[in-house]
Amino acid sequence: MNRNDKKFLFITHLTPKLKRSTIRDQLLVLMEKSLYAQSYSNWKALWLGESEEVSDRITTIDISAHGSLEKVYLRPDIKELIDWADYIIKLDDDDLIMPHTLEIAATLDFDCYCDRFHTFYDLTTGQTTQQLRPWIAATCVHKKEHAIKSKNGEDIAVNFINSIFYGEHGADWIAYYKDRDIKYARPSHPLYVRVLSPTSKSSGSLVFPANSILDMNLQAYDKYLLRFGSWNSYRFRNFDIYKSELKLIWVNFSGQGLRLKPKTNNLIKLKEYLLRLKHSF
Repeated sequence: MNRNDKKFLFITHLTPKLKRSTIRDQLLVLMEKSLYAQSYSNWKALWLGESEEVSDRITTIDISAHGSLEKVYLRPDIKELIDWADYIIKLDDDDLIMPHTLEIAATLDFDCYCDRFHTFYDLTTGQTTQQLRPWIAATCVHKKEHAIKSKNGEDIAVNFINSIFYGEHGADWIAYYKDRDIKYARPSHPLYVRVLSPTSKSSGSLVFPANSILDMNLQAYDKYLLRFGSWNSYRFRNFDIYKSELKLIWVNFSGQGLRLKPKTNNLIKLKEYLLRLKHSF
């Protein structure tokens, strides 16, 4: 297949509006911006949410109006959209897909294209980190044949709902792709950046959704951040275009400037350095 013929479909399950913090709303806007910033233009997106809207690239579907996700995928227009794609990408509504991701993926042959070093940005400090993790992140590129496999004449929608695409990315995907062709992105060219903030129950939110800094436990959040590496602010391609907007999201929300970088001991830094050498590209 010619690289310019490869077609990519992003699928995003939107956080319900009543559960979205103001930060989450703004990150969704930035996520959409990251789609339109792609240097490779042969893509479309399906958003599964609470409204019905069709734009030039993005189709938004109201799941509640259909009663189930399976019924959404039975819709002729959605079946046509999935049939159009060669590759399918899960993308959370607070993640940023990097501008070069599809351009690079279009030059490769693979069953799964993913990050070996997972990349994180902390909204409260403006710092980034990358961490080697032994699983496939939820945001990765699947060759469509692995998401939809026809069997016994069943409908494509049924096969899709019960496919590896809706499996557990930390377990099912690892086992499934073990003997298949996985391509890993270079640390300097990650597929996407996961944005961390103290707005979820697991990361330090006292109220859900959190709509002010008083709704957050920042001490608990600092402990949460230590799970993500040394926060050495590794540089990677084309992320700086989002830094000023990300900073503004936090400043407007908190009424404060960026916080100090999380403290990490030198042993963790050394371990990260050695792992990056081992998996250098």
